[in-house]
Amino acid sequence: MKEPIGIFDSGVGGLTVIKELNRFLPNENIVYFGDIARVPYGSKTPEEILSIVREIIDWMLSFNVKAVAMACNTSSALALDTVRREYDIPIFGLIKPTANYIYYLENKPKKVGVIATQATVKSKAYSKEIKKLLPDVEVIEIACPGLVEIIESGQIKSKVAYREVEKFIKPLIKEKVDKIILGCTHYPFVSDLINEIYPKEKLLINPAEYMVREIMAVLESLGINNIFNPSPVKQYYVSALPLQFIKVGNKLLKDELTEKDVKVQLLGDKSLYTNMAV
Repeated sequence: MKEPIGIFDSGVGGLTVIKELNRFLPNENIVYFGDIARVPYGSKTPEEILSIVREIIDWMLSFNVKAVAMACNTSSALALDTVRREYDIPIFGLIKPTANYIYYLENKPKKVGVIATQATVKSKAYSKEIKKLLPDVEVIEIACPGLVEIIESGQIKSKVAYREVEKFIKPLIKEKVDKIILGCTHYPFVSDLINEIYPKEKLLINPAEYMVREIMAVLESLGINNIFNPSPVKQYYVSALPLQFIKVGNKLLKDELTEKDVKVQLLGDKSLYTNMAV
């Protein structure tokens, strides 16, 4: 199956999913969309998020994608169930696979922290999914307004980033959580800072890994996985700031992206654009 997997996020965060796809599904073709013009999603209403998600999926269908990965916790929390009913292709989110991973841990955590966007925290999506499986686990969700913007700007190891991360992690340290879920795909970019602030062994859970494991299992079960593909094609599109996307993305992907690899694609309602520097 040469048809690509579609992946989207509000910006560079979804590249943490690309990193896991490269590890587990290296033969798959990929179409990626980073919606930088409308970042952050976490401050938008559920109605706005659903509208954006539909626009992106409709656009991705023009590439004949065989599946879509919503590499965004906010859209996974607010739109996944609806679009799964509306589209006839597999659509994957981040939250349920992460809850399943925690359920199957040999040493079950007593307290789980979640750092996420305001919209994801408000939805309580992680709490609901984890408590369905493990009712006795305490889930503490912390909204991190502004952190996505810091990461998008490339200030990943700056003093500003350290202060912001420390501010959001301190309540979880006080609660002595056993695990912290990186409830936004941008946050693995600052995982080193979190480990420095809260040096606890096997502390962080990256939902990207468990979504990709689910994608791998489903594609294989449907017989639409790429077993052999010596030259997989990865197409990258952004709705704004391609050079910034490349600069920040290459801190994660180790100089994989160049200017010729990333194209600008504007979608949907321009009134929702928060970053007009396209």
